[in-house]
Amino acid sequence: MTLDGLTLHMCVNELKERCADAKIQKVLMPGKEEVVLQLYSAAEGTLRLVLSADAGDCALYLTRTAKENPKVPPVFCMFLRKYLTGARITDIGQRGLDRVVIFTLETKDELLHPITLKLVIEIMGKYSNIILTDANDKILDSIRRVSVDMSSKRQVLPGARYENPPQTKFDPLSLSPTTLAEALTTHKDTKIINHMVSTFDGLSLQTAQEILQRSGIGVFLTSELSSKLAERLAGSMRSFLQQAVSRPAPCVQFNTDRMPVFFSCIPYETYPAEMRKDFPTVNETLDFYYSQRLLISRLRQQKESLYKAVHKIYVKLQKLIGVYEATLRDAAKEQKLQKRADLITANIYRLKKGMKDFEAVDYETGKTVIVSLDVSRTPQETAQKLYKKISKLKTASAISAKKLADAREEEDFLEGALHFTENAETPEDIADIRHTLVRAGYLSAPPKNKKEPEVQSHPLRFKSPSGYEIYVGKNDRQNDQLTMRTASKDDIWFHTQKIPGSHVLLVTNGVPLDDIDDETIVMAAELAAAHSRARQSGKTPVDYTQRKNLKKPPSARPGKVTYDDYFTVYVDAHRGALYMPTEEN
Repeated sequence: MTLDGLTLHMCVNELKERCADAKIQKVLMPGKEEVVLQLYSAAEGTLRLVLSADAGDCALYLTRTAKENPKVPPVFCMFLRKYLTGARITDIGQRGLDRVVIFTLETKDELLHPITLKLVIEIMGKYSNIILTDANDKILDSIRRVSVDMSSKRQVLPGARYENPPQTKFDPLSLSPTTLAEALTTHKDTKIINHMVSTFDGLSLQTAQEILQRSGIGVFLTSELSSKLAERLAGSMRSFLQQAVSRPAPCVQFNTDRMPVFFSCIPYETYPAEMRKDFPTVNETLDFYYSQRLLISRLRQQKESLYKAVHKIYVKLQKLIGVYEATLRDAAKEQKLQKRADLITANIYRLKKGMKDFEAVDYETGKTVIVSLDVSRTPQETAQKLYKKISKLKTASAISAKKLADAREEEDFLEGALHFTENAETPEDIADIRHTLVRAGYLSAPPKNKKEPEVQSHPLRFKSPSGYEIYVGKNDRQNDQLTMRTASKDDIWFHTQKIPGSHVLLVTNGVPLDDIDDETIVMAAELAAAHSRARQSGKTPVDYTQRKNLKKPPSARPGKVTYDDYFTVYVDAHRGALYMPTEEN
């Protein structure tokens, strides 16, 4: 979501306290439209202030994360360093609940004369900008220049006078109850939620929805709002805003996939409390939200890149499998050719060159059959040619059968890699999968000068109602670690039957298999089904056995094991997806 004016108002209040009289030590530019100011104040020490004009993630907040920067700083970064390094923040202001924040800075020019500068951050989606002006509002430069060709109403260019963005909305914090109620009055066929967002500063769609929910008025109401309803809605809005400003309780809301989707100054009743994470300050809330968004974005890019590379190899393998299968289908003709050659040989005494065919008795069925001949060859030459072809088909069949078996095993491995890539949750998971593919020879190793320290991710950890620990591998590297190194001989191993997926390990602590309760066995099996390529299926067969019954074939690919003594249980894969990890190491 875009940072709304209300949350920005609370953020600015915190910045006034923490950044008052702070000095700008460094100016960094980790992104094309993102600036980070490293500040220092006697009270707070070193602080990092993020200013982002990115259309998707425009924001302003303090961060604890040290971001990577390009080796060659952009031109705008060098420009800001020239003017801002050593400057002191004397004031931070916001116009009502408008999403424009102005930092007033005191610094010195090249002749060491004291001067005043203004750093303006406009947080307005695709129109966001970061602008530096002098004390008289003359624009020195901006991160995004706006010419007359781009906008006839408002230009942002060096040398031009800075003008505030057009203001057409009301500040709800400054309106009296009567004026607020009047402003809430809608016309026929106007959705009240859209009217609120377009009329008042500081309100996002989620905030308007929350206020309507608290007032008991339908979100999609389109009829004209009566004066009585307008007064009730105005009262709810004032109460909500007063609570947000005077008693903030910032939080981030998550969806069912544990992804952050929304942040607010106070908890919203329209979102479930169990999917919420609280923070002591608005700045910490924003830092967490945008940091997670960045991690998710980078993870998505890494997943897409790796998936594309593996899928390309997988498609080539499918073509090879098709060739091997076609060769085996051709080899199936061997018996017919063998019978034809044998009949020609058995009847050679009565055959002559130039004959198209002859009648013979099929020695297997006893029936009379017509056997074709090659008129350009003698019967002996025809038989010899057939026997040579039969020999080639036998050789090709044996080679293709072996290659097909290897390709099928390779297919299982790549399907597993694709599955694990799709479900990777952290960059470390992706690194593990890539490491496995490099070791297996599918991907090239990174250059030595670019090789990063290996950081292995950890399996998911669950706990059954009976108290047993259950581990789920998230990739083949973890599968090998769990099964071949972590597991004790009496621990119980689970895996979907003939379906690529995670190794699941039930730690028994020496308890015999027969004494483990059925609920725990079913839970472990459901986790195995949910973390496999059968996760969207209904009933799924899951094999389980004790670790001592598993063997890893010599030179086998990561995650590959064999077993003979096992049990099979059919479980619902959808149920396994409902279990939440107790801890992720």
